[in-house]
Amino acid sequence: MSSPAPGIAVGEEAEPLAVARARAAALLRAHAVVIPDFPVPGIQYIDYYRSVDRYPEVRRAVLRCLEIRYRAMDLDAVAAIGGGGFGMGMSLANELGLPFHSIRKAGDTVHNALTASVGMNYAQRRLTLAADIVHPGSRVLLVDDTLASGGTALGAVDLLHQAGARVVEAAVLFEITAKRGRDTLDPLPVFSILADVRPDDALVEL
Repeated sequence: MSSPAPGIAVGEEAEPLAVARARAAALLRAHAVVIPDFPVPGIQYIDYYRSVDRYPEVRRAVLRCLEIRYRAMDLDAVAAIGGGGFGMGMSLANELGLPFHSIRKAGDTVHNALTASVGMNYAQRRLTLAADIVHPGSRVLLVDDTLASGGTALGAVDLLHQAGARVVEAAVLFEITAKRGRDTLDPLPVFSILADVRPDDALVEL
């Protein structure tokens, strides 16, 4: 008798991805906090920490959706971009029984670091990744909280490629479709849970 897939108890039927995604998206939309004109005028900032970290039911639904999406995919590791991507990326790696690679902001203490400069909607910053933690040729999933213009994710992909990894997909909770981040990352596939967030969406203002 074969063992159940990770995250599935014996006798439990697998939940369809569409059902899990719809539940997670509804919870994200219900709890999403948008801060207008932050951190600079003109930016509608989706506050991941107030939208997700405060609500265990949101975290559970999001993690369940991602676990269903990726449990059957041939992956060797999960990488995530700090800080918003860390919690969900590490939790997903744990659920899948995979190594976790942290892509950090420059200034963090990282030995033997690769670096990449990235352009965000409101700032420039540098990302770092420890060069020796990634196995060359490994198939890696990239996780982050939000995809907007795609500059940060593109920098993370570049770092993983520098380290010798093969990035197979990017997974995000929120996608601001008007910013066309998918075009920036093309041809890398992107999976988003709440994929119709627009910069002027009136979700929950702080």
